[in-house]
Amino acid sequence: MPSATIRHKILTIPGLHNSGPTHWQSLWEHKFADCERVDLGRWSNPDKDEWVKRIAEAIDAESEPVLVAAHSLGCHAFAHWFAAASALTRTRIAGALLVAPPELARLRQENRVYGFSDAPGFTSHTPMIVVASDNDPYAKTADVWRLSRQWDARFVNAGPFGHINADSGIGDWPYGQYLLASLQPPPLPALADETKWLRAGDWPNRVRLDPRFEYKERAHRS
Repeated sequence: MPSATIRHKILTIPGLHNSGPTHWQSLWEHKFADCERVDLGRWSNPDKDEWVKRIAEAIDAESEPVLVAAHSLGCHAFAHWFAAASALTRTRIAGALLVAPPELARLRQENRVYGFSDAPGFTSHTPMIVVASDNDPYAKTADVWRLSRQWDARFVNAGPFGHINADSGIGDWPYGQYLLASLQPPPLPALADETKWLRAGDWPNRVRLDPRFEYKERAHRS
């Protein structure tokens, strides 16, 4: 499978406890020449306002539009930033890949987050994809699908890959690279051909599309 062609700088936004050296976000930072992590601070004791502020500063520091690759609680922090951003500021985002957003109620019960209330909702012309896993311990697939609707985003069920992290056995997650590449405006790279990924025998990259996602895709394209 060819590697993705990425024409924009990538900002990775990890979740709780940061992303370790074998997490796909860390591997992307080594793989792509222009890929940088947003240092949110207080990784194990996150404060929503501080995380949103750090994201705003990182995006404001860029002179060109960026691609965002967020994971877990980082997805919610990005969503809070995006919901509050002006239409002009939103143009700084070429696209956003939001992977495995957790159920906030569950995290609050475990006293692991501060200030993260219910997820905001917004309508957006910015390309976004929300990715779920069949067996994510932190969120049910249906809840992640509802978030995708709330965030006006495409929905992808990536299959049974847990929390889509270092423990998922996906390495640098080639399918995620395809999703990120597909967010770019035309011309799309050759990798952005979804038929290459719908092969049952290619287990590490196997994906099952939810029919609701297919319906939403048709709506976006019309």
